[in-house]
Amino acid sequence: MSRSLRTTRHVRLITALATTALSATALVACSSADSSTGASKNCDTKPYDDAIAAYSSGAVLGKGPYGETSADAGTIELTAEEVEQIRQMKATAAVVMHFSGDSWSNAQVAAINKEFDKLGVRIVAKTDAQADPAKQFSDIETALAAKPDVMVSIPSLDTTALAPAYRKAVEQGVKLVFMENPAKDFKAGSDYVSVVATDNYGAGVLGAHQMARALCGEGEVGVVYHAAEAPTNVLRQKGFEETIASDYPDMKVVESKGFLGPDWKGEGSQTVNAWLTKHPDLGGVWCFFDAPCEGAIDAARSSGRNDLAVTTVDLGNNVALDMAQDGFVKGIAAAQPYQQGLTEATLAGYALLGKEAPPFVELPSVPVARDDVAESWTKIYDVEPPSELTDALGQ
Repeated sequence: MSRSLRTTRHVRLITALATTALSATALVACSSADSSTGASKNCDTKPYDDAIAAYSSGAVLGKGPYGETSADAGTIELTAEEVEQIRQMKATAAVVMHFSGDSWSNAQVAAINKEFDKLGVRIVAKTDAQADPAKQFSDIETALAAKPDVMVSIPSLDTTALAPAYRKAVEQGVKLVFMENPAKDFKAGSDYVSVVATDNYGAGVLGAHQMARALCGEGEVGVVYHAAEAPTNVLRQKGFEETIASDYPDMKVVESKGFLGPDWKGEGSQTVNAWLTKHPDLGGVWCFFDAPCEGAIDAARSSGRNDLAVTTVDLGNNVALDMAQDGFVKGIAAAQPYQQGLTEATLAGYALLGKEAPPFVELPSVPVARDDVAESWTKIYDVEPPSELTDALGQ
């Protein structure tokens, strides 16, 4: 993955120039859609393009769990000598996931595997909680029985309920690196090494600008969010809803619903089916990650609502393919899970060395549109895009 993507930083659109541009533009809903650009044919997209570009040109928006400013992910490195020191330790690790099988989780685990292999760190436990906090609690205890030196894990299902299990890890002397957010009341330095996160608030902001571009700044939208109130989940939803409220007065969130999984797609389909009946003028749906939006697409298709716009977080296989096929997905705010995984494993190496680590590292979200979806796939996942994606693009 290119260093430029690792070190790109982002900023929220609050400049007077962009505000003036939005206010001065006649934001009218247009009935003729151009799905290749994600906007109506007669819509002046410049204000929305400027908003997306403004995010892409500055600092990440989010702060750490205790208000920390993010360290630059590009600075998290080990020297060749440090790598050799770690290899001599013959250390072990556990990887404890909230769920798996989706593009985000697969990329995280693949990157962690790669980096730990380079460091000579053997993974002795790898678990999938299937979106069940009780199972993840048990998974942590099972992983601890293997006596790992380090653990990389994501406690986003229930940061409070899972905290006692992670506390056992601390008491056992296991070094914790958290994905996205820490367990409740855990402190960097004493309880965990670092948190590596997506700019989750920024992902919501991007999704709002992408939705506004698709609807030409006017219309009703629905919001699908994660019902577990972990910082990751809350920040994505807040970023979207607050940006719609502050920047787009002619748009309105008319429905919102939280899901807990694991049937993300089924819940998305059922919910959006009901919304389309209740709100025949519903223009778009935003989802906190890609799987529920797959259900939203199914609902729109079965209802004959081919004009419904979808924006989401995370560059999943199916939403990327839908975008490539000129379908419902008009914008994606992509996390960088592969780079996150590399960073997490490297920070675990810091812990093994006793090297000082920053408490919080946040990677920017990446705006993805149809014209750059294949290129974005390669940058984000460090692999060539799937053949069905390039075939759909005519490449």
